[in-house]
Amino acid sequence: MKKAVLSLLTAMISIFAQSATAATDSSMTIQLIRSATVKVTVNNKRILTDPILADKGTEAPIPFANDKKNPGIDLPFSRDRVLKEVDAVLLTHYHPDHFDEAAEKMLPKNMLIFCQPGDDIKLQEKGFTNTRVIDSSLTWEGITISRYLASHHKGAVGAPPFGISSSYYLQTGKQSVFFTGDAILDELLTNSLLRTQPPVIVANTGECQFTRENPVLAPGITMTLTTGELKTITTLLPSTTIIAVHMDAINHCSLSKTALRKYITDEKLKSRIVVPNEGDVLPYKQVNRK
Repeated sequence: MKKAVLSLLTAMISIFAQSATAATDSSMTIQLIRSATVKVTVNNKRILTDPILADKGTEAPIPFANDKKNPGIDLPFSRDRVLKEVDAVLLTHYHPDHFDEAAEKMLPKNMLIFCQPGDDIKLQEKGFTNTRVIDSSLTWEGITISRYLASHHKGAVGAPPFGISSSYYLQTGKQSVFFTGDAILDELLTNSLLRTQPPVIVANTGECQFTRENPVLAPGITMTLTTGELKTITTLLPSTTIIAVHMDAINHCSLSKTALRKYITDEKLKSRIVVPNEGDVLPYKQVNRK
């Protein structure tokens, strides 16, 4: 009798543990705020990527493109709501279209900010006191964040004004999501994707490029993923869903959400590439169709 009771209790404990794990595994959500600013909720923690928090048209344009001020569109809701209960920031790289003056002013100076090597110094110069550098990988609150070197444009070597660019892979339990950051689909990004085999990719697209002659990069050379590169990724990773972001808000991004959606329809990629609107919340189970 005692053995039967013990077996029953053991089975019940196992079921409760599995239920708790399942609850945790189903809790990931991915919310597009604007451009590359995304709020990912994972393991009951909220991580905000690349915060640009300025009001529409209040920031200087990226040079060598056009004279439209940034951001080109409004936030979907108040900045207070964007920052509500944020536990950490993941800064893919320190550029003004990924960390603007409004974010510099509004984020608490003790906010935990994960960043690539070198960007911690820039953040500390702005008064931020709680930076954590991701060299290769680290684990925080049960979330493993791995960094992969990426190219911001063809032939990028890390020289100013582009600096080092990085992609990031977040893992916890049975869930994982890959953030490309500002990257082109070269050998670096291809190898990172093949190595990690992510079920979900948050991909910075927009086909950002300069349109005016300049001493930095020839006009027309893209600095973020193109429509063709997104399609190549769907072939490279047949079971992966892509969430396309980094459009409509920054003046040197030439690809709009409307144009990308048309491309997706024409190429019959609706089951593979999702183009959310600002404010949309995507549950992990919805985009991970495995």
